[in-house]
Amino acid sequence: MEEKKAAKGATRTPKKYLEFSNPFVIRDTTIYTTPAQLVYETAFDDCAVSMRNLSAVLPTLVKNASEMMAINGAVDHLINNALANLRNEGARIKKIAEDNGIEIGRLNYTHTKQVEAKLTCNKAGQYLQIISELDGLLCLVHSAWFAGFIDDDAKASLERQWRRKMIGVAAEIKNITNRAFRAAGKLAETDGASPSEVDNTSLLNEEGPVVKQKSAKATKASKTLPAEEEALTATESVS
Repeated sequence: MEEKKAAKGATRTPKKYLEFSNPFVIRDTTIYTTPAQLVYETAFDDCAVSMRNLSAVLPTLVKNASEMMAINGAVDHLINNALANLRNEGARIKKIAEDNGIEIGRLNYTHTKQVEAKLTCNKAGQYLQIISELDGLLCLVHSAWFAGFIDDDAKASLERQWRRKMIGVAAEIKNITNRAFRAAGKLAETDGASPSEVDNTSLLNEEGPVVKQKSAKATKASKTLPAEEEALTATESVS
């Protein structure tokens, strides 16, 4: 009898897991300036992953619509604020140049970069737009520098300042995503606990709910919840 059981276990075939087939688009983009190229190389891919996790993975774990609205609202605010700041700075430079009768022309660049940006969700396209508008602003800065309107130190300072700001936007989006996934994990741990055992929390709050005692069901739920960095690979594969 034991030999039959062993033989039966030996012939058991492993489970096959179906990989998700996810939509994406490739957007060809030309980036002219080195600082904007650095932002693309440094921040775009990680930011796109975080955006995808927020758009497609987190909503499957968080059933509270108001929490998801708060998270998406925070990300939208970052994106809209970054775009507004870039456009305002460009308008400011143009206005000062026009007031002083300085003509700002279009320049050529020695090492433009053609990129094939892979967009796995709409929000990833919004961050690519930030990079494109940063590139446009820096082209304007360089044109003003060629016209003698901006000195060497100001040019270098503006390049450094705006590059850091746009990388900072991507970093903050990733922080929001990480906090949301950590909070979702802690909320999953409270599944089955009584209301008196859990402190109310927001998914945007880095500190999750405090649980006095975990149930067996809560422990199981927390083990099955993917971390933000692993969410794409754990739940879906984007080729």
